[in-house]
Amino acid sequence: MKENHADYKINQKTMAIRCARHLEYQTHIIESGQSCYSPMTPLQLMDYACIMGGSTYKGRQDSVRYKFSFYSKIPILVNQNEEIIMFPTHSPTHIDNTWISLEHFHKAYEHTERGKAIVEFINGERITVSCSVKTINKQHQRASALMLQELHYPRKRMVMRVE
Repeated sequence: MKENHADYKINQKTMAIRCARHLEYQTHIIESGQSCYSPMTPLQLMDYACIMGGSTYKGRQDSVRYKFSFYSKIPILVNQNEEIIMFPTHSPTHIDNTWISLEHFHKAYEHTERGKAIVEFINGERITVSCSVKTINKQHQRASALMLQELHYPRKRMVMRVE
């Protein structure tokens, strides 16, 4: 089923987003069992979802840079409450970039065509991306580190008393 969404919000069903390479739509969104399109760019969708989750894309990016010293292909904690983390296959502005949901990612396989890989999601669906398996595995590792630090083992919060 293909639908079009002008106001799509990245959510827990989102498995991947990528450039649509279409005259009318900027982004191809892949959810379990369906795909849809948006006139917003992948970065606009990421920024919108980050804002809805309590920060901006740039704020999330700066936080990960500071905490992990990652300076390129930075995984993003899109929404802390919904535990949504997306990791890129390329620079976020690269036309071949695909944002992959950490929650839905299962495994990456070599593609028969050089410079491509197959990403398999937990539900068994697969997509082809333009990068190596090594890159995907490295990005998955970075996103997993972000998940552990920010969601599963966050630092103790300072409690302030107001008297």
